[in-house]
Amino acid sequence: MSKTDGSDVNETARETKPPRQLRLAIPLALVALYWFAFFGFTFLELATFQVFLYRVMATLALIVTFSLWWLFNRGMSWGEKFAIPIVAAAGLGLAFLVRSPELELKPVVSVLMFILAVAMTLATLWMLLARHATPASRRRGLFAIGLLVWAPIALIRTSGMSGGGPPEMHWRWTASAEEEFLAARQQQKAATAGRGTDSVARDAELAEPIVPSETDWTAFRGPNRDAVLHGVKLVTDWEKSPPKELWRQRIGPGWSSITAVGNLLFTQEQRGDVEAVIALDAATGEEVWSHEDKTRFSEELGGDGPRATPTFADGCIYALGATGVLNCLDAADGSLVWNRNIADDSGAKIPEWGFTSSPLVVDGRVIVFAGGADDQSLLAYDSETGEPAWNIASGGHSYSSPQLASFGGVQQVLYLSDKEFTAADPVTGKKVWGFPASQMRTGMPATQPHLISPNEVMIAFSEAGGTMLLNVALGAEGKEWSVEPKWQSRDLKPYFNDYVRYEDAVYGFDGNIFACVDLKTGKRHWKKGRYGAGQVLLLADQGLLLVLSEQGEVILVEANPEELKEVARFQAIEGKTWNHPTIVGDRLYVRNAEEIACYELTLE
Repeated sequence: MSKTDGSDVNETARETKPPRQLRLAIPLALVALYWFAFFGFTFLELATFQVFLYRVMATLALIVTFSLWWLFNRGMSWGEKFAIPIVAAAGLGLAFLVRSPELELKPVVSVLMFILAVAMTLATLWMLLARHATPASRRRGLFAIGLLVWAPIALIRTSGMSGGGPPEMHWRWTASAEEEFLAARQQQKAATAGRGTDSVARDAELAEPIVPSETDWTAFRGPNRDAVLHGVKLVTDWEKSPPKELWRQRIGPGWSSITAVGNLLFTQEQRGDVEAVIALDAATGEEVWSHEDKTRFSEELGGDGPRATPTFADGCIYALGATGVLNCLDAADGSLVWNRNIADDSGAKIPEWGFTSSPLVVDGRVIVFAGGADDQSLLAYDSETGEPAWNIASGGHSYSSPQLASFGGVQQVLYLSDKEFTAADPVTGKKVWGFPASQMRTGMPATQPHLISPNEVMIAFSEAGGTMLLNVALGAEGKEWSVEPKWQSRDLKPYFNDYVRYEDAVYGFDGNIFACVDLKTGKRHWKKGRYGAGQVLLLADQGLLLVLSEQGEVILVEANPEELKEVARFQAIEGKTWNHPTIVGDRLYVRNAEEIACYELTLE
């Protein structure tokens, strides 16, 4: 009878001993709670940035708590606990080595965190499915997740973010819209070689001075910068009389809107390493002239290109680029009248999302926001010479534009910044009054002050702070101004999407959802329209709202405080659309960072 060695007995015992079962209640609860919160934030009354911030915080909380469980759970050996994260880190490093050069790092940080959350979720589900499998099988699955979950970093590129915050992602081998635009432009140049130099030559009869009509769209959001259109009534049955596409052209990146005067359209775009102010033939969309400055603005979240809309005044186009280049151009032929750089003049740094101030031209002054220190915030230049006229303090950060108003019979320039709502004399720059931003949740304003009545104005200092209706009055002796809130409401929280007023209601975007609030109280009537980060224009004679959605759809909506009632809709352009629409007569002009189009509308 043979004897067995004691070590053989121990080895046999180890081989036959069943593996310790993982207790998965904690990780299952963590990932379930995380995804509930991730999607649940969308349904809370939060600003867009708050939703993004809370999602980041939730992801960080998941990473920390899951990591602690991973480290201290007793169902894995210490070798597994360290080997699997090391393999995952190696997979991340490999993905970064082969990532697309166009994969911007700033938005990738949030993508990385999201991928980690997905990896932890997949790992938890795999451990649940493989709970009766051998430890070796479980390890192989976790190793595969740790390696393959980073594949998106190697396969995608980003092109900014959507209005809701998530990065826009594309397969890395696909051409960007700007690359396609530049390639088409190069082909066009080759086909028209010898016809012009820096500017496209114009026919002599078209180069005459341009005189605007009452219906022209001469500035950002229209002549009064309020996105209100008078004198136009549309046939709203778009099934029988649909908008007719007249032309469509590629366009360079940029969030400038369209100014329309006479037979020309004016806007801005990025062309590789140059920024361009362009004029297009309103009938065909073909380029008439262009002025280029060798500068480029690129930003990982908002995207590339200029932001501000050109302003037409006295035969000239005034355009501010994203890096601070301020041009005055002859509107007829694009020739340069004068040029300044507001960053150099004010000592201001280029803002995170670029200079966005659409120039206000009034009484011989061109007024823009620079955000420089001390009194170099709001700047005015002589409209004929470009020489500095005045400068005053008005905060350091803002993405709004100057607004002309009249209170108490006194003409004023209004400006909304992170520090103050400022009113100044447009000719002298003398401060008329100021309302401190500290009375609301401050941030970086990106919408226009909206004039409600001869003594009322509606503002939004930041998305988180919502909106406020102010009463502005001049004292009995004509010296002291009083600026007092009538109400403040978080029922309408515009981000960078302006709003309009019709009768006793205000219509605009509460975050990414279209909403209506009562003008007298600020209380919400409804919030239903899921149009993304779109823009709105009021057809005042008809009580209709024309909404241009973030997805490039045009939707007609009744200006009805009782309910959201859509009248008609159609897909106008493709791609992310943040630009404001323009209507002149029976022509609708829309653009985004990829294309520009013109539609003929049937009028009543």
